Amino acid sequence: MAKHYMPSAVLKDNAKGFLNGKYGSAIGATIIYAVFSNLLINAASIVTDWIKTLFVKSGTTSSGAVIAVFTFSYLLSGVAVVFSSVLMIGTSYYYLGIGTGHEPRVSDIFYGFREDFGKNFKAAFGVTLPALISYIPAFVLYVIYNQTKSKSLLTALVIAAIACTALYIFFDISLKMTFYILVDFPELGAFEALKSSWDKMKGHRMRLFLLELSFIPYVLLALLSFGLGILWVYPYIQESIAQFYLDLMNPKTVSGEWERTV
Repeated sequence: MAKHYMPSAVLKDNAKGFLNGKYGSAIGATIIYAVFSNLLINAASIVTDWIKTLFVKSGTTSSGAVIAVFTFSYLLSGVAVVFSSVLMIGTSYYYLGIGTGHEPRVSDIFYGFREDFGKNFKAAFGVTLPALISYIPAFVLYVIYNQTKSKSLLTALVIAAIACTALYIFFDISLKMTFYILVDFPELGAFEALKSSWDKMKGHRMRLFLLELSFIPYVLLALLSFGLGILWVYPYIQESIAQFYLDLMNPKTVSGEWERTV
């Protein structure tokens, strides 16, 4: 039977409905995620800035040393993003719970660290790795430009950054369901969850991309409130994506019956 998937407007309306009366908890979860995620990212930034300062003070100008410092900084930032992604597994668990009618608990944000951390870390690494690889060409050009300050190279850097961002978006969309699958089917391994997300998103990448794009006006309005509006917009975005996952895994047939795809 032909499958019928919900349009973005319906998914967003569903998200609003499930969040009704739960925004207090969702805002608390958002704050906790933001605090711990930023702590991880900022810690990596402080270390890399310290190393760069030592490097500058040493007076070393060799290309090898410059590349080594920038590469270490890039990799350390990647490690911070992986740990932040483990937190994102908890976020997926939290909003999937809301979307299936369960009472949310702010502590669910730490689900990725609390339950089978090894598997969750592997999944987080698998989701982060394509993003790191995607930006390698732009990263290499940036390192070279940082030394040469060539205007012609700056143009190439901008083009590379745009191309790398497009590649990153493709990987991000393709693997977006990994964490939901991981918490929905805990018997699956990290690689199985990654592969399942990749397979399930075939033919649905544009749907999710357009859903995420539809939140740009909300984000811009939230920024006008000095960022405070993000506390309301972020839960709305995350629950909408959780609704997308539920719709993807349980589409309606033309007869109106629900059909689970896994």
